[in-house]
Amino acid sequence: MKTILILKESKTPIHYIVDTLAETWKALGYRVIEHAGVDNPPGADVLFLHVDRTVVPDEFLQLASRYPVAVNGRARDISRRLYSTARLSKSDGYAGPVIVKTNANYGGMPEDRPVSRFAGFARLFFRKEHAAARRQAASWRRLTALNPRHYPIFESIDRVPAGVWKNEHLIVEKFLPEQEGDLHYVRYWTFFGDAGITGRHGSVCPIVKFDNSEASDIPVDVPQELRRVRRMLNLDYGRIDFVMNKGEPVVLDVNKTQGGGAALDPNSEQLKKIALGIESFLK
Repeated sequence: MKTILILKESKTPIHYIVDTLAETWKALGYRVIEHAGVDNPPGADVLFLHVDRTVVPDEFLQLASRYPVAVNGRARDISRRLYSTARLSKSDGYAGPVIVKTNANYGGMPEDRPVSRFAGFARLFFRKEHAAARRQAASWRRLTALNPRHYPIFESIDRVPAGVWKNEHLIVEKFLPEQEGDLHYVRYWTFFGDAGITGRHGSVCPIVKFDNSEASDIPVDVPQELRRVRRMLNLDYGRIDFVMNKGEPVVLDVNKTQGGGAALDPNSEQLKKIALGIESFLK
């Protein structure tokens, strides 16, 4: 019986997709064990490195290298600055709406728990640029996290608070929505080894998430640019969110520790397909 070890940084109540995949692996006859931290790790045929951080600490990468096979064992860094093609500098003469995001994955929340008290202030800008909030622009210099469901969008680059440009935790990107009628759309590619699923879902909200989607999810093609990003980041497992803008893909987000697994049916055909990606590492 082959053994799969899921290595996490610490025990957490968060239920990730990998936890649901594990149920499918068990049903397929694999032994699945979970371990937190780098001390006294058990042996395994495959190590699944699942550290929910933008930059994985070196001790986890070093431990992964000791196993015969390590899923995401070389995926050290998924910082947005590494892959963003829509990133702007203050001096860019860009005409159009812009969005402020964290350089870190998922709003910087995994690195900044509890989330900065200024995250609520940032959310305010998403809804309306109040004069009172403008007077607090210096707060942007101190932000280390944002609510990823409410990244602030500005009408133009000159509306971006000065503190944003002075904050190494934040980046400014062109806001390039994929729209049809009243809906904004986001495409995704979830992959694991040789297995993968794709989709496109939409919402009236400018920042589209699975739980606010109002359009049927349909399969889409995977542009070569996404495969290049995957190789660059050394990802064996993960998800890339993107939109199409003037016929070209624009990567919005990269995730290697997807959450939301508790809401998924381990017997669904799509999840089974992803789970079978483990066979790529057991050949």
